[in-house]
Amino acid sequence: MRESCGHCVVTANECLRHCIGMAMKDYSMTGCVNTAYQVVAACDALQALAAVNSPQVPAFAKATAEICAACQKECEKYPAECKDCAESCKTCADECRKISA
Repeated sequence: MRESCGHCVVTANECLRHCIGMAMKDYSMTGCVNTAYQVVAACDALQALAAVNSPQVPAFAKATAEICAACQKECEKYPAECKDCAESCKTCADECRKISA
């Protein structure tokens, strides 16, 4: 789970970089910016909680899975630009669901 969260943060940051650059001219990607930002925040927090063996990890993993799934759905609208982020979010959401079960 830590590895998939870390990878999700990296790809979401790349997606953010791209979308923010595009948003200067094209506001259609603002949903992608919003969901990618949430992924970075949630995955960073989940990694921190997991590192200290917090008993809140399962509950937070459930919320993180939902955030990653929303980002995946949004990124799939832009397969050329956001493919890596969508795939990473799917993997992370799947891992988070296993932990939250």
